[in-house]
Amino acid sequence: MGGGASKAERGPGPRKEPDLTRFKARVDRVYIGGLSRTYDDYVQRAARHLFKATNFQDVIMETANVKDELLRLGIYKNLRISIDTSKGEGASKNGYTVAFEGEELSRITGSVGVEVGQNDGAATTELVTPNLFGRGERLSFNYSHSYVRNSVLNLKLTKPYLHTAVGDYEPETSVTIFRHSSPSRWAKYRTEDNGVLFDFSFAVPALRFSNSLQYELGMKELFVLDRQTPFFVREHCGPRLASAFRYICQFDGRDDNVFPANGAFVKSTTELSGSRMSQLGIVRQDVHAELNVPLFLGMSLQVCGRIGTILHDKKKEAIPINQLFFPGGPQTLRGFELAGACPWRDGVAAGCQSYWATGLHLWSPLPFNQYFGGFGNLFRTHAFYNIGTCNSFTTDKLRSTAGVGIALRMGQKARIEFNYCQPLSYEVGDRVVKGFQFGIGYEFI
Repeated sequence: MGGGASKAERGPGPRKEPDLTRFKARVDRVYIGGLSRTYDDYVQRAARHLFKATNFQDVIMETANVKDELLRLGIYKNLRISIDTSKGEGASKNGYTVAFEGEELSRITGSVGVEVGQNDGAATTELVTPNLFGRGERLSFNYSHSYVRNSVLNLKLTKPYLHTAVGDYEPETSVTIFRHSSPSRWAKYRTEDNGVLFDFSFAVPALRFSNSLQYELGMKELFVLDRQTPFFVREHCGPRLASAFRYICQFDGRDDNVFPANGAFVKSTTELSGSRMSQLGIVRQDVHAELNVPLFLGMSLQVCGRIGTILHDKKKEAIPINQLFFPGGPQTLRGFELAGACPWRDGVAAGCQSYWATGLHLWSPLPFNQYFGGFGNLFRTHAFYNIGTCNSFTTDKLRSTAGVGIALRMGQKARIEFNYCQPLSYEVGDRVVKGFQFGIGYEFI
């Protein structure tokens, strides 16, 4: 009489993960070692949730969370974990001892690398003294040099408050002494900024919402770039005292920073500036938004846009040319040169006081992506349509471009785009790019 194979002959079935919630457990003690110049109160708060564990699954999960929080404090180079049953006087039934042991960061660390900006790349050098006073303070010296932005020099002192009662909101203050030099070749001038920046930032991690309040005080000086710099640009040249209050807020609900397939992103920057505290008469507002919707076969639809406007009191002072908007280029309107989608005068970009631009994208993985392994995940293809205009919030004098392209991921924040662009509508005097266009950055429309 025939019959099926026995259970032993069929082989073992799929392994079932043990249910660790059935095992009661509590944490009696937590040891945090390897620190010589860090105050106890800076690390104690990180372990607070461990003592709320009621089963072994909670112990494991909270131990991993504590490790992440300790590394986020900026005091450890590496960290090891051990979990053992509680022993000795005061040990409770089902009690455990959790120990964190690591190596403290050196008093001075340094790095050399490449930093990606908006259509710019720079070689950077940084020296850092972490955990300067024992509670996560950080003093950093940063220098970068590039072809587009000549040089950036920053000396920054940062003070976190992660160990306080409001530590869940990641509050942080910083003071930065800076010297920036940046040419604007499209308008034939160069800007040098020297000053100090005070910053207070905090976040609401549960809502993926972050905020930054800034005050900047310094000296801004404009120089002519060459002999062809027109007179209306030269009128803005020379040194002036600059004072600005700035508020930056950001919501990021995307599933990825570079190639998101789902989620929304909104970033708003509001700046109130003037030549000094008594003459804060220029309000500059810039908003960038993005919505991503997953489709099928790894494809996604992206709708994004950016709007900027400047309001000012004409009785107080004129708007310096370096504060105007210069739309055009791979990050704003593809199919146009940098600053190529704004008014031009005497052969240079004159800038504008307002603009808006939107983009519609259909993103897709590379064809036959599965045959490229992980390397293929660094690339995406897209078909796009950009539309926008300046000095108007209507549909008059629209600029628009359609095209296709391929994008390459650069780290966790930036990407490179190679696009074939076909401008569809533009104004007389605009600088258009018909054909291939290259772009690199982290915020695209």
